[in-house]
Amino acid sequence: MYALVASAAVVNEPFPTAGDAYCGSNQCGTIPSGGQTDYMWTAGNYVLSSVFVLPTDSVTDLTANWTYWSVLGGGGTETWDVYLNNVNVGSVLLADCGYCESDQTVTGAFNFSDIAPVSGGYQVELVLQNTVPFGGGSVAWLDGGTTGLSYDTGVPEPGSMLLLGSGILFAGLLRRKLRR
Repeated sequence: MYALVASAAVVNEPFPTAGDAYCGSNQCGTIPSGGQTDYMWTAGNYVLSSVFVLPTDSVTDLTANWTYWSVLGGGGTETWDVYLNNVNVGSVLLADCGYCESDQTVTGAFNFSDIAPVSGGYQVELVLQNTVPFGGGSVAWLDGGTTGLSYDTGVPEPGSMLLLGSGILFAGLLRRKLRR
């Protein structure tokens, strides 16, 4: 008996990006095109995507390619939890860069158990978990990030189909030979 192995699809969605909601340490709003969030240094600051509608009933991992403007220094670091449909799928640490005042990038993957769509889709959220001490700096998330969401397509891979087809052909030939 041959097992069918389904292939995975990855859909890259813009996040953080223009139009995404945020709440920083001084103000709340939406990220402007080519712009950034407010500066963030207070626990509870967040960036929230719009809902991504995907042709699936579960997502199994998320890849990050996010850029932020960093002025962290004096030992200041920020821990951001990553949520998909209000399920915590991981966290990222934004490190002290010596008040570098430059773009920094978060890249990586988060693997998790199946997460089903809510309200017809998926929503990604970054939430700051710690307040940076006075003089420790801050960050601002930039427009232009990409988030990849992976899911099982339910379509067998070509190699699996070849195995299945050859198995069916062999069974047919064997049955034909046994009848004679």
